[in-house]
Amino acid sequence: MINDSIKGDFTVLGIFGDPVEHSFSPTIHNTVAKMLGKNFVYVPFHVKKEGLGAAADGAFNMSVAGLNITVPHKIEIMKFLCGIDKQAEAIGAVNTLKLTEHGYVGYNTDVTGVGRALEKRGFSFEGKTALLLGAGGAANACGVCAASRGAKRLVIANRTVEKAEALSERIAKYYPETKTEAMNLEAVADMGRADIILNATTIGFGEKEGLSPIDENTAAKLEAEIIFDAIYVPQKTRLLEIGEKLGAKIVNGFDMLVFQALAAEEIWFDMKFSPEEEKEISSCLEKYFTENRK
Repeated sequence: MINDSIKGDFTVLGIFGDPVEHSFSPTIHNTVAKMLGKNFVYVPFHVKKEGLGAAADGAFNMSVAGLNITVPHKIEIMKFLCGIDKQAEAIGAVNTLKLTEHGYVGYNTDVTGVGRALEKRGFSFEGKTALLLGAGGAANACGVCAASRGAKRLVIANRTVEKAEALSERIAKYYPETKTEAMNLEAVADMGRADIILNATTIGFGEKEGLSPIDENTAAKLEAEIIFDAIYVPQKTRLLEIGEKLGAKIVNGFDMLVFQALAAEEIWFDMKFSPEEEKEISSCLEKYFTENRK
């Protein structure tokens, strides 16, 4: 049977990671291409750390128009780029590359992913107090999202306070209008009200499924109107169960995943998805993911 679905004029996109077999990105982007009739193909590239520079050079020489970068390369890739977007610089990591005549320029669309996922639920950071749980890679994006969108106060809580302090200082450098603070995870019950709680820890995922970074009593004291968890497997973590019980809006990480992918395409193709397109794509992917996830 003849398969002529990929033509010679197709744009090639892809993702670098190690491992990369688990990535949902090829499904997202190739679904978008099919739904909207776009002439591109998106493929996974298993790239080891020692071959990252050579892989970037090879992709450039083959005119791969855009790349996503996943673990463990989000920081290391930055040394092989010809430019870095200001927001990605503030985060200190890159997850999207765009081809230019001089090389690749790095961006980070995780901030957009978090922001759009929350905007979809009607939440704005403007003038609000945000509690961020965690100080790792996902926390960087969540923290920059809050500060860049006008949060009045950002409290970063982590078991290792030094990491929270480092992230707080980094965000304050780029977004001085937001008051940033760092504290131990156990101290958040005494911080006062938080309009939003953002979980960027792995508590609730994998071997830690069924656990929550804060207990119900602490969550009740915080009185958050909305709780976001970057985890999307399970779809409802213990933290989100607690939030739902307390009457808060709850948001898992799936929409963040989809919206950061759509933001990457907007960078690659210099375009904007309409709200209707975003809704259609998100609904289609969520249905597929729910029915097929292992």
